[in-house]
Amino acid sequence: MIKFEINKQEVYGFSGETILDVAKRYNIYIPSLCYLSKDKPSKISCGLCVVEVKGEGIKRACETKIKEGLKVFTNTPEVKKIRKELLQKLIKNHYGDCKAPCHVPCPGGLNIQGYIGLIAKGDFKGALALIKEKLPLPASVGRVCPRFCEPVCRRALVDEPIAINHLKRFVADYGLKYGEDLPSIPPSTGKRVAIIGAGPSGLSCAYFLRLKGHEVTIFDAHEEPGGLLRYGIPSYKLPIEIVRKEVENIFRLDIEFQGGKVWGKDFSLKDLFEQGFSAIFIGVGARKERKLGFEGEELALSGLKLLFDIKENKFRENLSGKRVLVIAGGYTAIAVARSIRRLSADVYVIYRRSKLEMPIPQRELRDAEKEGIKFLFMSMPLKIQKEGDKYRVLTVKTILSEPDEHKVRKVLPAKGTEEWQEFDLVIKALREGPETDFVNYGKLEEKLEINPGGYLVVNNFTLEINVPGVFAGGDFIYGPKTVIQAVASGRKAAQSINTYLLKEKSPKKTITVKFDFSRGKRLDQIDPYYAEQFSEKQSKSPKELPISERISSFKEIYSTFSEKEAIEEAQRCLQCGCLGFHKCEFREILIKENVSVIGIPTKFRYPLNKDHPLINVELNKCIACFRCMRACPYNSIEMKIIDKGTPEEHITFYFKETCVKCGICVDVCPTGALTKKEQKVPYSLENVKIVKSVCGYCGVGCNINIHVRNNTILEITGENRPPNYGNLCVKGRFGFEIYKNEERLKKPLIREDRKDEFKEVSWEEALDFVAEKLSKIKKVYGSHAIGLLSSSKITNEENYLAQKFARAVLGTNNIDCSARV
Repeated sequence: MIKFEINKQEVYGFSGETILDVAKRYNIYIPSLCYLSKDKPSKISCGLCVVEVKGEGIKRACETKIKEGLKVFTNTPEVKKIRKELLQKLIKNHYGDCKAPCHVPCPGGLNIQGYIGLIAKGDFKGALALIKEKLPLPASVGRVCPRFCEPVCRRALVDEPIAINHLKRFVADYGLKYGEDLPSIPPSTGKRVAIIGAGPSGLSCAYFLRLKGHEVTIFDAHEEPGGLLRYGIPSYKLPIEIVRKEVENIFRLDIEFQGGKVWGKDFSLKDLFEQGFSAIFIGVGARKERKLGFEGEELALSGLKLLFDIKENKFRENLSGKRVLVIAGGYTAIAVARSIRRLSADVYVIYRRSKLEMPIPQRELRDAEKEGIKFLFMSMPLKIQKEGDKYRVLTVKTILSEPDEHKVRKVLPAKGTEEWQEFDLVIKALREGPETDFVNYGKLEEKLEINPGGYLVVNNFTLEINVPGVFAGGDFIYGPKTVIQAVASGRKAAQSINTYLLKEKSPKKTITVKFDFSRGKRLDQIDPYYAEQFSEKQSKSPKELPISERISSFKEIYSTFSEKEAIEEAQRCLQCGCLGFHKCEFREILIKENVSVIGIPTKFRYPLNKDHPLINVELNKCIACFRCMRACPYNSIEMKIIDKGTPEEHITFYFKETCVKCGICVDVCPTGALTKKEQKVPYSLENVKIVKSVCGYCGVGCNINIHVRNNTILEITGENRPPNYGNLCVKGRFGFEIYKNEERLKKPLIREDRKDEFKEVSWEEALDFVAEKLSKIKKVYGSHAIGLLSSSKITNEENYLAQKFARAVLGTNNIDCSARV
């Protein structure tokens, strides 16, 4: 044994080992992108493993042999400088996306590429489980989401964006129709949490707290849970039954609901703490309508109240043929206008800015226009008067001022354009805000800190307010936003509440955005040659109701994809995000060395190579470490590099005919240059469960690691121990997809006669059946009429037992096995 020091830590090694060999064994960080093992050195070193040896200066740890008394330092300023320079050279030739562009703008943080990939493979339940890791209300959100993801979809460069939202809705509806597996709940922590408000943020917070083992009770002023989803969003977009089914799924986790309980009337924060709740989440939404401040404004009906009344069948007024004016142009205003149109009204929407400035997706506007709603853009009301049953509204055209210091152009009335117009009904649907009466609900409520806008002041990282143990989220703290944003805040609060209850320290998160490679933040920044790699495929659109049916009922407008349509649409995905993300040592080193990705290439240099039946090759991500070539047991990879580390760098790579498709090259690749074709889900190692097992394809007994997420196998890798030492055959590494084959037998089947149909039975029945038949054959024809064939897929020990059974029990020597063991 040789004793020496690394960073003043005493370590021991064996003769012939390098500094890097010993450091790996002691889990001492020395970066390297070319290291495989001491018996497979790289001809061209990456150079990142440099260390400083006292008295000898800078050395490469991968080639410096250890000796007694050596003093090694891994993080001196000189060492860090060299590593940074080497990494910056690698950055300038690495072209790709670490994360899918659709994932980045999603407020819910959904693994969009992942669930689309699972849909493409027909694994609908796996896709739904992946969505519900972040979003417990996918069927509802799938109907009302503003789709922040779709405008950045790279597929638009080829033909049309992927119908991401409709695919999310499809798997959610699939789960509602065929059922879904409940997530496992850990043992109770003994902690109780009260949720005030059963809207999307409250339901989300309750769901994720329950997954941590906490006892949860939701209090809501309404008799039914759902909040705005249940009472405020029109049925033509979100039917009540969809909300009910999704909420029922959440409550199946043993969450208590107490409806008809009003905060400030039936309980206060102090009451809840005295009842034994350890933490409280407030998610009551924002229902107070703001004012424009013009004369007669109070004569207009409340748009939000009208939506609630229509959803509850409380709106009885006959509007057939009547002229109705809706003031404002946000989500509530358009929902009101489209709902009133379905009551046969002649609807006008007045909005003070232009069509393009409306704070809603343009598709919402197009749908409203198709339904016959008329828009008065660049106009606003100045006065409302009521004369009998009629409303007289003074309107004026608007102009925009010059941009102020914040680049905002204010709305100004255009003098001389005033005009009186007559309507049968005027509805105001301005942006809502929070009620502030809650400060009078109790002693703790009096302490709540409110900002000038009337919203609670919260810690932006934890969503905790100034009263210990009380958290808040959703529209109550942010103002009216989207449902998926409310759900995301509920999930964030649940994480903070869990940390608070268990008295843990909040985990420090490294901001990794600056280490993410991208082919372009915007579509116009993408190299056009990249899009040319893909052929056009016709997009799928769900069926929709004809306009005549739309405006005569509140039936849901859009239907759900069929299974065939969903698979075909999902298969259009370009898989932008890196499928080697979980194994990318390059990115990990960039993070540890704090080297941001500045100066990344913008040009697509190498065409995507999909010639191999099981492996995709993307040389744009290759860092020329030669690991794949060195790890291949069959010398089946040819790789050459010219001018490495320079702007003129060029890589040549191909598989030889001797390739046996074992795939070890993929698993040793430290980037996403080599990926498995059937692996569709980008993931991080901390998000998967690695199950150690033994390959069942033959009797060798290769040790494998099964990467599992939500009961779905993502991939299989070889375990680096005997007998296989990381190696696997093509079946062991790639053949696991058979576990999802519809023809795979999962239960015993028997039949009395070959003319009969097989029927499922228990194992006891099946074994009794076999024993009876074998006994009958032996009795009638003798033991030599029986033969036993064993499988080469079972172990030697199992084959030994099989032949013992044949000889000792059945009394026959007619035994064989394809492996001849």
